[in-house]
Amino acid sequence: MKGNVIGFDPDTNTGAIIGHDGNRYDFVRQDWRGPAPPRRGDLVDFQAVDQRANEIYLVEPAYVAPSFADFYFSASGRISRSQYWLRFILPYVVIVFVLQAITAASGTGSALNVTLTIVSGLFGLVVVWPSIAIMIKRIHDRNKSGWYLLYLLVPSCLFVGLACAWLGAAIFAGEVDPDAVAVPPIGVLGALTIIAGLVLFGIEIWFFVEFGCLRGTIGANRFGPDPVR
Repeated sequence: MKGNVIGFDPDTNTGAIIGHDGNRYDFVRQDWRGPAPPRRGDLVDFQAVDQRANEIYLVEPAYVAPSFADFYFSASGRISRSQYWLRFILPYVVIVFVLQAITAASGTGSALNVTLTIVSGLFGLVVVWPSIAIMIKRIHDRNKSGWYLLYLLVPSCLFVGLACAWLGAAIFAGEVDPDAVAVPPIGVLGALTIIAGLVLFGIEIWFFVEFGCLRGTIGANRFGPDPVR
């Protein structure tokens, strides 16, 4: 029979399981066959004998929500779509919007404007690693290696490098005034930059759908238990 651990007391080495038949079954530590001590929420398979659970085997460990530090700075484990959007994307968008709104209203050249511009830049640097770590955990939720992130990072770096080279070459050749807002002549570098941008856009759409919209692996995978219960 399958069931879920509803509690375990390490002091007395006793616990209880709620079976999928709706009944409660008590157990002792020596009947546990899992690699780690029982935890509340663990999915188990066991033999039911007179309201007691024997030969208890762990089917799927319970998911433990990451702490603040683990969520933002650890690249291990899994997170769900709701965690990704509500604990990272939403706060990030709100903070950026507030900073930009206050900066725009503070007046160009004012002390507050300069301070907020510096704060915005520092914030952008601070969130670099958390954004990588969180995306890796989302990739893990889809049962894919975190190295998949290179499919996004490498084209992004290539696009930025080509764009800078395109603009720099145009400025050096005197085709663009560095103080003016203008599009340089296309040329070879411009064509490569546009192609790289289109490829990057397609990859971003893939990442948005794959890791932002689709549910992760149902049940435990090689990266940990299912964050969706």
